[in-house]
Amino acid sequence: MVFLWFWLVGWSAFALPLAISSLRGWAPKRVRRRTSPWGIRVRGVALLVIWFGGLTVPLLRSSGLDAEDRIFLASVMQVGFLMFASGLMAGSQLGEWFHRRVMRDQAVDQARGSGGRPW
Repeated sequence: MVFLWFWLVGWSAFALPLAISSLRGWAPKRVRRRTSPWGIRVRGVALLVIWFGGLTVPLLRSSGLDAEDRIFLASVMQVGFLMFASGLMAGSQLGEWFHRRVMRDQAVDQARGSGGRPW
């Protein structure tokens, strides 16, 4: 039981400040240079989901469920949380890629002086 409390406190002390700082838009300068503010915030939401996924096993152990039910529920919940968080991160990366591509194409069009793409 003591390990569960250590896990809850340690995991929250590690993961929660990272998630909150990302939600607020705080990031190292090198990350801010290559990622938009909304991308940093989406990653903050993903970190919150991962944080909550890390709390499922200790919370389920103290819930009083049968061992078999607890193991099944914990595995399904953890996989679900990790898949959701990875989907958020992948969507953020893909959005950044499309945004950079559009901005690059607009810069090329403006450099040509055409004002738009020829049809």
